[in-house]
Amino acid sequence: MHMDKPRRRSTEDEGAVLIEFAIVIGLFFLLVFGMVDFGLAINTKTQLTNAGREGARLGTVNLDPTAVENRIREVADNLDQAILTVTIECQQPDDTPCSGPGFPAGDIRNGEAGDSIVVTLDYQYNLITPLPGFIDSDNKIDLTSVTEMRIE
Repeated sequence: MHMDKPRRRSTEDEGAVLIEFAIVIGLFFLLVFGMVDFGLAINTKTQLTNAGREGARLGTVNLDPTAVENRIREVADNLDQAILTVTIECQQPDDTPCSGPGFPAGDIRNGEAGDSIVVTLDYQYNLITPLPGFIDSDNKIDLTSVTEMRIE
């Protein structure tokens, strides 16, 4: 019985395999890091939602905007506080700003039972994976959380 020697790949095939691997591994890493990045963005959005909820909950019983903002920033302490924008407003049941003597319209210190406190948080999440052209030219995602609760 005659046995053939195993054939060795030619060097041309090895070069083609290397190029195919380079293309596939690049796409693979882009996909994996993109999933990680968007997971972190969703986590940031969840933190914003929770911080807004905590601030609004405090604002329903304590009409001090400074205390509400401090609570929000305390809950969202692992986010970059320099780019976290907090807006706290008071609205009447007909969606007009609460008004009263001594404070500007919309200030929660004008709030009364039955009015609503509206907490809006704005944040720009910086992507760690460079995705030029897919999301935005500056690789940032604008995140917003709005929470509304009735003042007790």
